[in-house]
Amino acid sequence: MVEWLVAKLGYMARFRSIFSTLPRLVAEADPAVQRQIIARAEESVYGGSGLQAYESGRHSELQQCARRSLAQHLCQRALRGGLGAGGVRSLACAFALPFLLAIFLISSLRQVRASTVLPDVVVFFWYERLYKFVGQELFPGQTCVLHRGRGVRLGGREIGFALRTLRACPRLLAYPELLCNFVRWLGYYGYVAGHYRPRRAVAHFFECTASSSLITAYLHEQSLRHIDLQHGEILFVARSAFCRFDEVRLWGEHFREIFLANRGWGEAVRVVGMNYHRELFTGLRGQHQPRPRRLLVIDPFLYDGLHPYASHIRRILQQLDGAWEVRVRRHPAERRARLAWLEEMQSDCGLPEKRIVCQEEPPSVPIEDALQRSRIVVGVASSALIEAWIAGCKVIHVAGGPNHAALMARYQGSSNVFYCDDTSDPEALHVFLERPAVLDESENRRVHFLVAVTGAAP
Repeated sequence: MVEWLVAKLGYMARFRSIFSTLPRLVAEADPAVQRQIIARAEESVYGGSGLQAYESGRHSELQQCARRSLAQHLCQRALRGGLGAGGVRSLACAFALPFLLAIFLISSLRQVRASTVLPDVVVFFWYERLYKFVGQELFPGQTCVLHRGRGVRLGGREIGFALRTLRACPRLLAYPELLCNFVRWLGYYGYVAGHYRPRRAVAHFFECTASSSLITAYLHEQSLRHIDLQHGEILFVARSAFCRFDEVRLWGEHFREIFLANRGWGEAVRVVGMNYHRELFTGLRGQHQPRPRRLLVIDPFLYDGLHPYASHIRRILQQLDGAWEVRVRRHPAERRARLAWLEEMQSDCGLPEKRIVCQEEPPSVPIEDALQRSRIVVGVASSALIEAWIAGCKVIHVAGGPNHAALMARYQGSSNVFYCDDTSDPEALHVFLERPAVLDESENRRVHFLVAVTGAAP
C-alpha cells in the first residue's frame, strides 16, 4: 500500500521532510493558524459564499460529502507543508492509483463469506491501544462486533459509488492522494458491509481521514449510519476539519466546541466521556498521593536531536536533584531498538553526577502503572498527557504542541499543568516540580469539562 509505505518512510530521518505524515503545524497548534488554514480551504472549495450557503442550496448529499472530503484534504496538505505539499506524495499516489485499484479488484474476486452474526453495529478496531476507548456501554441494547481484519471488497456497488462520486465532484481527479485514500477505505468498508451486513451502523475512529465524509454517503446508500469515536487530541487541529458523520461521540465539552468550530457536522454531536477516563479518575487519581519524585517522559520519538523540543526537555531535567528518578516511555509507533539520544541527554543534563536514575521503561509496563507512580509527566502533544492529568499527575507540556493560551483554556487554568518554552521562568518551573498535585473540587470540575468523567454513559 502506497499510504503504508509513505507512513513508514515518514519515520526515517532522511525522508521526514518529504514524506512526513505528522502535520507540520501540529507542532505549532495555534488556534489562529488553524482557523486560517480552515478558512483558506473553505474559500478554495466553496468560494466566497462558504460552506453553509453551499449546503443550504439544492445539492445532493453526495455532492456535499465530496466537497467536505476535498476541503478536509486541503487542510491536511496545508498542515504538512514542505515538500510533501509540493507534489511528491501526490505524484507517488498518481503513479500507484492504478495498481492499488488492480490489487483491490483482484482481492475482491474472492467471495466475501457472510458472518453468522448479524450485528447492529460494527466497530473498526485495528490497534490494541484503542481498546480502552471501545466498550459495550457505548452501544447499550445493541449487538456490537469489533472488526480487526483488513479484508477489501470492490464490487459493483462500490465501483458504482466511486463513479458517481467523480461525477458529483470531478475536481477530485486533481488530487490523487485523496483518491488513493478514498479507494482504500471504500474497499475496507465494502468488505465490512458485505461480510457483517450490519443492521444499524458502522463506527470508527475516523475523524482525521479525509475520505470520511464520502464513506458516510456510501453507508447512507445502504441505510446505515456512520459514527465517529474520538480517539485522541488530534481533533484539536485542522486535520479533522469539515468531516461529516451521522453521530460523533466526544470526550468532553472542550472537544465538542472544537469539532463544531472546525466545520465538523453530525446529526448528533454527543459528549459521552469514556469508561477508561472514569476509571482513571476514580481508581488512580487519589492513589499514592503525594506521588513520589518520579518524572515520566512520554512519546520520546519526538525528542531526538533533529527536534527543538529536546532543549526544553533538558531544561526540565537540569532542574532535578538526586531525589528524583526519570523514566522514558516510547510511543507505540517507535520501532528503533535503542534510543541512542537518551544517553546523550543524560550526560548533557549531568544526571549521572546527581545520581539520578534515568532509563527507558519497558512497553510491557501498563500505562496506568506508570502514571500512578509518577508525579510529573512530560510531553509535547499526546492524549497520554490528558490521561496523566486525569490520573492525578502534574503535567508539563513542552513547546511544540498546542500553544500556551490554547492549553490553559483547555485545562481551565489548572495549577497542575505547566507550559515550558523559552520564556518560562526557571523559578516557577522549580516550584512546579517541587509541589504535589492539587486535587480539590475545582480541579475535578476542570477534568469533567475536558473528558466528562462523571455521570453514566448514554
